[in-house]
Amino acid sequence: MNKLMLSGALLCGSALAMTGCQTVEGQMKTGNPVNQPALKSTIKAVAGNQNEVGQVFLRPVDGGVQVYGKLMNLQPGKTVSLHIHETGSCANMGKAAGGHFNPDNKPHSNPDDMNGHAGDLPNLTANEDGVATINYVNKKISAAEAGKYSVNRLAFIVHSGVDDYTSQPAGNAGDRVACGIIEKT
Repeated sequence: MNKLMLSGALLCGSALAMTGCQTVEGQMKTGNPVNQPALKSTIKAVAGNQNEVGQVFLRPVDGGVQVYGKLMNLQPGKTVSLHIHETGSCANMGKAAGGHFNPDNKPHSNPDDMNGHAGDLPNLTANEDGVATINYVNKKISAAEAGKYSVNRLAFIVHSGVDDYTSQPAGNAGDRVACGIIEKT
């Protein structure tokens, strides 16, 4: 019995050491990666001085790719949309990123619809400090270095408005206000 308790305590202590004494929720609140991400993107405003507005990380998980991170310096209470776009370029105010990532040529829909764009993600609402977080498992993409569903070297686009999930071809989400290239970590 004592050996079993000692083994459990050692296992628990090892797990605590590996996580750095921070819960997954705590890691999400700080924007620090939950374990090691495969891909990351630094999101910057497309206009003016192109200040950094956040970071988004991607890592493979059972059933898809976890997309997590935070956007900052948003208008408190404002809802914006975040999508993965088909080209890894933020030139021309983000327009060079092209349309939503859509390797199967499907109509725009909500993020959980398997018959919609692979690059569709949930809308994000900023808290009272102007921070919005995302923690979503996308079942339609890959974090692999290459392949039909790989998002490596594509772009995240933050749109100024809410994605209505119905308007074609892209949800009537508004102007492109920020962009970040997705890269290997």
